[in-house]
Amino acid sequence: MRILGTVASSSREVPGAPTIGTATNVPSGRAYNNGRADVTFTAPAFDGGLPITSYTVTSSPGGYTGTGASSPISVTGLQSSTSYTFTVTATNSRGTSAASAASNSITATTVPQAPSIGTATAGNASATVTYTAGATGGAAISTFTATSSPGGQTGTGASPITVSGLSNGTAYTFTVTATNANGTSAASAASNSVTPVNPTRSVEYIVLAAGGSGGYSPSVPAPMGVGGGGAGGYRTGTLTATIGVPLTVTVGASVVTTGGTALAGINGNNSAFDSIVSTGGGGGALSSGSGYVAGAAGGSAGGGGTSNSTGGTGTASSPAGQGNAGGGVTASGGSNVGGGGGGAGNAGANGIAGSPYPTGGGGGAGITESFTGTALKIGGGGSGSGYGANITAPYDGDQYGGGLWIQSSSTSSTAAANKGGGGASSTSASLVRSGSASGSGTVIVRCTSAATATTGSPLTGTNAGYFWYKFNGSGSITF
Repeated sequence: MRILGTVASSSREVPGAPTIGTATNVPSGRAYNNGRADVTFTAPAFDGGLPITSYTVTSSPGGYTGTGASSPISVTGLQSSTSYTFTVTATNSRGTSAASAASNSITATTVPQAPSIGTATAGNASATVTYTAGATGGAAISTFTATSSPGGQTGTGASPITVSGLSNGTAYTFTVTATNANGTSAASAASNSVTPVNPTRSVEYIVLAAGGSGGYSPSVPAPMGVGGGGAGGYRTGTLTATIGVPLTVTVGASVVTTGGTALAGINGNNSAFDSIVSTGGGGGALSSGSGYVAGAAGGSAGGGGTSNSTGGTGTASSPAGQGNAGGGVTASGGSNVGGGGGGAGNAGANGIAGSPYPTGGGGGAGITESFTGTALKIGGGGSGSGYGANITAPYDGDQYGGGLWIQSSSTSSTAAANKGGGGASSTSASLVRSGSASGSGTVIVRCTSAATATTGSPLTGTNAGYFWYKFNGSGSITF
């Protein structure tokens, strides 16, 4: 009887199970929900008598796989922040082995999920961008970045992010990314389109120039009349200020005529707020030899004239005239009399002969205006000089202008902004008639929003919903 040989089982031709090694998370640069693990293993001792063609690593959970000819093998597509273990099988031409034991557990980490875009809001050469953070990718987010299109300008931080360096008048959209230790997320969807602009403020102003001084007349056998100086220019209105751009303030200083020879008065210094200029008051006139010099015509309010001359004429402005003409002298006034300087509100008065003494013409009345909650005393023109035994003191135009000074009486001489200097009267021909100092200029501005910066140390306050700034010296203001 023939004995047949034993046929080997087919199961012995399938490889043995590999020996599991170590699973390692590989997070760097991995996109959100595309994590990666590298898994090591050792080939089985028994290959089934046939060459092993591949090894397969399988995740749990998820069943994500990776194949290769040797250790290690990478598995990708892992979900961010999820824990996984892995097993390995070996395959030859006869089939696939049993699975290895499970690996150690790893947590897949990746770059963050893309943020959800919110709303972009335009500013001055800037924009703010809101967003909502997505998932972290398993590692803490360190930075959120907003990027403009066009231009690629960026800003970082918590929502909302400010992006600066934009061009006003250009339309922009924005995307936001998140960054953690593993890298940077994909960009969010684009935001709404916004166009940065340079916002403005409406600013009201009062600009007062310095008054002109009266003339200067030294002692001569035939006393000379001296005209009073005109009040400085007076302008009010509204301008549009650009946010962040300083507006220049120039305040005209007081002037006075001094010297040892006969001199006409000096025109007052101009004041300005940005492009708004108020012209200084005209200087007062004085007689010169056998003729007489008219008050300076270049000033905003004319200086007083002498003898038969008329005072200088005030300069026109918008919305109102800056000043009015100075007064002259009636024919009977003679050389002993000077005309009054023009004021912001009225013309200067003529000088008159008087009886028994001639008197200087009074300055034109000033104006009182409330801009800061208290009365602002805007000066009038200075008085012209007279001459007489009963006149014992020099006077100039007061805060409302000079009035006619008859003999030794006068109105008060309280200081006020931009008044004209008067022509001082004397009691005898041996005394000097000198033009007294004029009032300096003032610039006041107010706005419903507070200034962000000032120079020149203005006085400040609030009134009726306005923030006001009173400059007694030059400087600047920025809203």
